[in-house]
Amino acid sequence: MKKIILFFVLLSAVLVSKADQLQALTQVQAETAVAYLKKEPIVILWCSCCDNQTPKKVTVNEVFYKKYPDGKYYSVIVKGRDESGNEVEEYLDLAYVFVKKGKKAKSLGKVLKFECDPCTKPFDWNA
Repeated sequence: MKKIILFFVLLSAVLVSKADQLQALTQVQAETAVAYLKKEPIVILWCSCCDNQTPKKVTVNEVFYKKYPDGKYYSVIVKGRDESGNEVEEYLDLAYVFVKKGKKAKSLGKVLKFECDPCTKPFDWNA
C-alpha cells in the first residue's frame, strides 16, 4: 500500500512540475529572458500539455522582471495586446513562451538553452 501511495505522490509531483518549469528564475535567467524578449515584437503563449489551452499571440509592449516575495527567485512579466486587442499582462513560464526563429515558433526556454520541456516541437510561425 505504501508503494502505491508513493507512486501517486511522485506522479502528481511530475505533473505539477510540467506546469511551472521556468517561472521561478534566477536573476541572471530573468535578465537574459527580458533582454531577449525586448527585441521580440510578438510572442505566442501556449502550454500545449495544459488542459484546454489554446495558443495566444501577444504583441509585446513591455517586458520586465520582479523579485518573488521570498527574495530568492524572479518572474518575467510581459504586457501587451492579444489578437482581439485586449490588454494582456502575464507572468511567464519561459518553457511555454514561443518566439519566432526563422519560419518556426520555438520555446524561449529552449532558445536560451535553459532546461525545460515545452511539451511540443517547434511549429510553423503564422504571424
